[in-house]
Order: sequence, then structure tokens, then C-alpha cells
Amino acid sequence: MTRKKIKGRLLYAASERCADLLYETGFSAPDPFLWYSVEAQSTVVVSVLEVGRAVKQCHPGIEVLSFPEAARQWGMRRGLGRRKTVNYIVAMARHLQVDTWEVPTYFPYGLATELLKRGLNLIPKSDFSPGRACKSAQEIKYVRNGVRLAEQGLARALDILRQAKISRDGALLWQGQPLLAEILKGEIDAEIARFGGTASHTIAAHGEQAADPHQQGHGPIQAHTPIVLDIFPRDNATGYFGDLTRTVVKGQAPDIVRRAFDTVYKAQQAAQAMLRPGVTGAAVHKAVTETFDAEGFPTDLEAKPPRGFFHSTGHGLGLEVHEAPSLSSAAATPLLVGNVVTVEPGLYYPEWGGVRLENVAVITPEDYENLTEAPIVLEIP
Repeated sequence: MTRKKIKGRLLYAASERCADLLYETGFSAPDPFLWYSVEAQSTVVVSVLEVGRAVKQCHPGIEVLSFPEAARQWGMRRGLGRRKTVNYIVAMARHLQVDTWEVPTYFPYGLATELLKRGLNLIPKSDFSPGRACKSAQEIKYVRNGVRLAEQGLARALDILRQAKISRDGALLWQGQPLLAEILKGEIDAEIARFGGTASHTIAAHGEQAADPHQQGHGPIQAHTPIVLDIFPRDNATGYFGDLTRTVVKGQAPDIVRRAFDTVYKAQQAAQAMLRPGVTGAAVHKAVTETFDAEGFPTDLEAKPPRGFFHSTGHGLGLEVHEAPSLSSAAATPLLVGNVVTVEPGLYYPEWGGVRLENVAVITPEDYENLTEAPIVLEIP
């Protein structure tokens, strides 16, 4: 009699750094553990040290085993040696009578090689947990909380900029000392930590530094120049991210910065107005590029560094800062109810800096809901 062919799904990673594993299990751990799903039954195999937390945190219906429990169930011998993980997976597969496993494309290469040698079939999947793209009501709440964390950081930054004095040479002084980008970022991150989040790679790029979208910012901040504040913290309790960008000027904004700011705001509003189920990310992105072209802000991708608008309009947000779906020229897939996306057009010119504004929106059955409450202002007196 021919044995029924069964296909399973398999992950081995640390869920603190693996969004798919955190999504599938709900359990956040700093060390790698095993998760598998066969015929709608999911199981995690964790260290004895983690069993208590796993039982409390895992999604309902997930079976929790310690590695010793699994070894007994699967008839494993002691003394597994240096290939302990390989032996566990092979024994598990034999016990379940499954020889074909879907794994993510980032599955550890060394582990995959050993499993293939032991006769298991692995099918790499680039989109291992496609359900992540459409958030549940609870997940939308988690993202909203992440955005609130970012707004707490922004509020701290704006408060410091309001307190700052402008010296005779145009430098900003705070608490009697030059206000450095490093200090401003540190204050943002510390404020977020006080509210239960972790912020890393926070951006406080000022002046000409702001022409580089991923420049984090350094050195003394000057008055009357644009300051791009991009804050994307992770909620420690849930693992979900927020994302927020505002551009401000302490003092008076130059005419070109004011005109760019108004144009970026106009482009952002045009993009948001298009958000609804069925619209493609490419169409949303096109609305932004057309706005910039119409307002006289050209893009030159051949320049070094490039000038104008040269990144996507937005990206998905959830258990990772950047995930599906995308709002870009290549995004042909229609938006779906429950997609959470950033809307962050920007303009960048090395001679004066840059402007970027970012909100977070969720696609609803009718159109969209803006999850961002932070005000949009340019000048800080």
C-alpha cells in the first residue's frame, strides 16, 4: 500500500530576528528553536529554559515540546553530537512520515545541506508567510502602538528644538552646549525606551546631510536648514514596528526648502487619496512622480549622488520595517484590505538638503485609515 504523501512547513531560527517565525508562533525568543506544521497542526520545540514562556506566548493550538520531550517521542538516542539540530529534524520527519518540507529562502544553508544529505526534500519559498501582508484587527492595533512610540520620540525631538537657542553663527545650542545630531537621536531613542519600545538607526539628518535618505546625521545642527527626522521603533511587547518621518527647520526655512516641503506634502496627499483596495502600488507611486514633475522638481538618477525623488513612495509595515506590499513603480499587485503601508515621498538635492514626510495607512474596505497623528509643520520657532 502506497504511503500518503504529506508536505510540511519548517522553520529553525531565533524569532526575535525572524519575522516569519514570530508571526507563525507568537513566541519571541533570542535563541533558535524549531517550528513545524503538518496537516494544520503546529508544534514548537524549544529549550527546557523556554518552555514556560512558550506555553504562555504561543498562539492557541500550538503544541510546545522541550527538546528532551521531543527526543523521547521521536525515539532518539542520546549523544546527538555536533549535528544535534540535524538529528532532531530528521527524527521528527521520520516520526511524522514527512519527507518534503517547505522552508523560507533564508533557511540556514549549512543546515539545509545536511538535511538534503539525509534524504529530506526542501522546497524554498520566497514568501513563506503570505498572511503577514494583510493585517488582522489586532495586528493593526499593534502597528498603531508602534506609530505612537515613534510619535513619542518625535515629540521629544520637537520639544528640544523649541528649547534650543540660535547662536550668532547659526548653530543650535541646547542646555548651553551645541546641539549635535547624535544628542538629538539619543534623546529620541531614550524617550521611546521609556514607553516600552526600541529604536535603532534613528535619522536626524540636517542641512546637506538630508539629501542622503539613509544618512543618520552627525555633528552640530544649524538653524534655518532642513532636519529630516525618521523614527522607526519596535514595540518590545509585540515585535511590531512603527514608522514616522517629519522634516522641520529651526528658525526660518529658505524659499527652496519651503517650496519643496509644500510639494512633498501635496504629493503625499495625492498618494493617500488614491489608497483603496484594487489600486496598485505602481499607480500610487505614479501620482507622486507626476506631482513632482508638475511642480518643477526634476529627478536625475544618473547624477552622483542622485537628485530629486529616487526611492519608492512606501512599503509595508509590520513585524519588519520593510515588508510587503510596496508602493513603487514595480508594484503591480493590487492593494488588499488589511495592507498596512507607509506613504513617504521625498525630494533630495545635495546643494541644500532634503525633505521627506511619512505617514502610515491601513487599507480599509472603502479606502484607507491614516494611523499617524503627528502634526505636519515646517518651522520650529
